Formats: sequence, structure tokens, C-alpha cells
Amino acid sequence: MDFNKMIGVVNNFFSLVRKVSDLSRVEAKTVALEKNVETLSARKADIILELEQEEGRPGKKRKREVDLWMQRAVSLEDQVHKVGRKVEERCCLSRLLLAHQVRGLATEVDKLHEKGRFDNGLTLEAKPARGYELQPGELVGQASQTKRNEMWDRLMKEEVLRVGVWGQAGAGKTFLAKHIHDQIVRACPRFDGACLVNVSQEGTVGTIQTDIAKYLKLDLTGESAVYWGAKLREALQGRRLLLILDDVRNSYSLEEVGIALERDRCKLIVTSQSREVCAQMNCHELVHVPHWSEEERWLGYEAVDDYAWER
Repeated sequence: MDFNKMIGVVNNFFSLVRKVSDLSRVEAKTVALEKNVETLSARKADIILELEQEEGRPGKKRKREVDLWMQRAVSLEDQVHKVGRKVEERCCLSRLLLAHQVRGLATEVDKLHEKGRFDNGLTLEAKPARGYELQPGELVGQASQTKRNEMWDRLMKEEVLRVGVWGQAGAGKTFLAKHIHDQIVRACPRFDGACLVNVSQEGTVGTIQTDIAKYLKLDLTGESAVYWGAKLREALQGRRLLLILDDVRNSYSLEEVGIALERDRCKLIVTSQSREVCAQMNCHELVHVPHWSEEERWLGYEAVDDYAWER
């Protein structure tokens, strides 16, 4: 064998040795990359749990950067799994060509680990909505103005936490309560907003809790009903809301519902056909709305549609 051929054989041998060595390093780096992605997946799972707790509280909204991080984590998980399968299945040369891709993915995973710390938290404070205006109709006439002002004055007393509004069906209790509701929704420094729940005859503790939770954007699905009251109490803590339970036929325990009333916090209006129901719900002030005569109705409520007289 001439000298040149011998040199060629030697070069081919050392080239093969380098390739086998490079192959071992690619496999080792792929294994390390997959372990690093497992840690990334664990961090993603932790973030999901943290978000469930944070977003369960009213006024909390996840940051957009968190959503983008989660999307990128899912994408990298998929890419790394695909590369791992290619390294296992392809020939030596094909695996060697994947070395650059493995290095690039390793760098991206490291960067995503760093970004996933979220030192400033996962959520933002979202200003809670005051509520929607119900727009029951124009309030006209001296009789209706007087009753509305009486309800408002009782409600604004610092020491009064519960106001009961009672009277016969069709007297206009709901109509007046909606006017109070809308004034608070539009602008009232004393309250952050107002929530009206129509209780009626079919109302239960559960239906009341569900309606209040909807206003608060509190998700109760997946929670045992036993804990709904506790979840509502936590959600209402620190809030200054007017809660209106409309057309109450039976007495309900506010503690069971999850409503906690405090000075400079939440207050309650109960409308009912029964004075006794208002008293049983410990309303500190009672306002009677009489059933107006046809003449009084014409003078005071002629601009109100028929729905205003339902209750």
C-alpha cells in the first residue's frame, strides 16, 4: 500500500472516531435537555396551580406575559420530544446533524427557566366592575321620590348594615331598589358597586350564592357546595358592595350564604312582601312601601312600564 493510501485510511479512521465521539456527546446533551424540560414542565404545572388560586379571587387577572410563557413552554416541550425521538431513531450522520438543534433548544429552555420566575407575580389587580345599570324607568311623582329618599337615607347611616323594604306585591319595591342600585353603580364613593339578586319563591342558598359569584366573576364550579359560603366570604372580604336580595319569600342565613356585613364594607337591602321576613333577617331599618291608589300611581308612576309594578 502506497503512502497516500495509508494516510487516507488513517484520516478516515480518525474521522470515524470523532463522529462516534460527537455522537456520544449529542446523546448525552439530548438526555440533559430532556431532564431540563421535565423541570420546566414541573414549573408550568406549579404556575397553573398558582393561577387557579389567584384568579379565584375577585379583581385578579393574569398577566399577558404569563400566557405567552405558557404557550412557549408547551411549544418547547413538543420540540424537545421530537428531537429526542430523532436522536434515538436516525443513523449516526443524521443524529450528528441534530447537534446544532439540540444546542439551540437547550439555550431556549434555559432562557425560559429564567423568565418563569415571575418575581413580580403572575396576576394584575383588575379594577372590579361596579355593575350594570338596570334602568327601571323614570322616577317621577312626589310619592316615589319620598320613598326612594327614605331608603337612601336609611342605607347611608353608618351604623345601619341591613335595610328591609316591605309591602304588597305590585307596590313598587323592586322598582325603587333598582333606582338605588343604579345610583350606586353610576357613582357613589361609599360603595364599590351594587349587585341585585332576584330570589323569589324558587330561591335557595345555592342560587343566591351562584348569582353573587357571577357578579364577582368567582368560579364555583369544581368546588363542593359545602365550601361555597367560605369562598364567597373570602371574595367579599375588603369589598364595599351593596347587595340587594329582591323578592325574598323566606328568611335566609347570611352566614350560610357567605355574606359578611361590616361598617364601611358590605351592606344589604332586602325587599319582601312580608315585614316578618325582613325582621327575621335582622334588618336594622324597615321601609314600608304602600300599595298606591290608582290616582297616586297615575301621579307618581305614569312613566313606569308594567314591569316596574311586578313587585
